[in-house]
Amino acid sequence: MDIVFRKLPDGRHDIVVRDRKGPDVRLAPTATGPTLPHDLAHAAVEDALGITDGFWGAMAQGATFEGFETVEPTRHRRSGLKVLRRKGDAVMRAELSVNWAYRVWSGLSTQGRGVGRSPLDDRETALATAALDRAAERWSRVAEGEALTWRW
Repeated sequence: MDIVFRKLPDGRHDIVVRDRKGPDVRLAPTATGPTLPHDLAHAAVEDALGITDGFWGAMAQGATFEGFETVEPTRHRRSGLKVLRRKGDAVMRAELSVNWAYRVWSGLSTQGRGVGRSPLDDRETALATAALDRAAERWSRVAEGEALTWRW
């Protein structure tokens, strides 16, 4: 599966996902955030930690998440929901892991009210933050209007 992150003006990006089970999908332009697209952080951390059943693993199997639309009109809209029903718990674990790694990497507080316990051990945190460093470096080299392709 190819995940194409295109850098747009005004701190925005869009995504096209190709060669997966199910139709190609795209995410309309959205805010990138302070450093890199959230979904690129997912790709980097899930890959580094060997998470094959998280957000991008589910997407590869045909899941379609909120905000993603098919590139070409199709009548197979409900098949992605079946994948999410089967993979939902794993996707949520991946979400928590990526968010924790991003929190550590960004220097945000990892203690205090509402933060919770880390879903990652020290080794996993080190792997994930190094992956975020590499992803941020790759993203910073992408010029406006150009794209970064992540092979899943």
